[in-house]
Amino acid sequence: MDMEQRFNTSKAVLILLMTTFTGVLSSAAVANTPPTARAGSTIPGIVYVYISGNVIAPPPCVINGGKTIEVDFGEVMSTRIDGVNYKKPITYSAECRKMPTNTMKVSISGNGTGFDSNALTTNITGLGVRILYQNKLLRLGQEVNFTYPNFPQFEAIPVRDYSASLTGGDFYATATLRVEYQ
Repeated sequence: MDMEQRFNTSKAVLILLMTTFTGVLSSAAVANTPPTARAGSTIPGIVYVYISGNVIAPPPCVINGGKTIEVDFGEVMSTRIDGVNYKKPITYSAECRKMPTNTMKVSISGNGTGFDSNALTTNITGLGVRILYQNKLLRLGQEVNFTYPNFPQFEAIPVRDYSASLTGGDFYATATLRVEYQ
């Protein structure tokens, strides 16, 4: 039976895949058989799958000394929140070692608000926090390319839903800053 005949129906494929993984995972004899010998199996209904790869551990980068990056807006008047006032820098440090390249990318992600998908949601309904890069809106999850050690500088700014009445109190938002090498 050639390969085209074996895979002519989706039912056959489903059965074949279930058999394949059961056979490979449960048979000690198969585990000790070289991959090249298993690949050409002639046992009806069984095809062995050999999967290999090379795990490369990411080089260690320590962001902000392993501590949470905090931006404190202090006291903010609800009537002055307009996407311009109260802009604060997001200050962080990063140290990377043994990198294969200095070409990197960084992104900031988190949950967007219902009124602005690119503003981080806060614990106060109608209040969000936008992230800026070079004085322009950074979409949540958007990647910024850079060359180490020149990390991009970001800013945070509170924004509001003008159809909502803001309540007073402490507010917070959370996000994830992710650094990757390319």
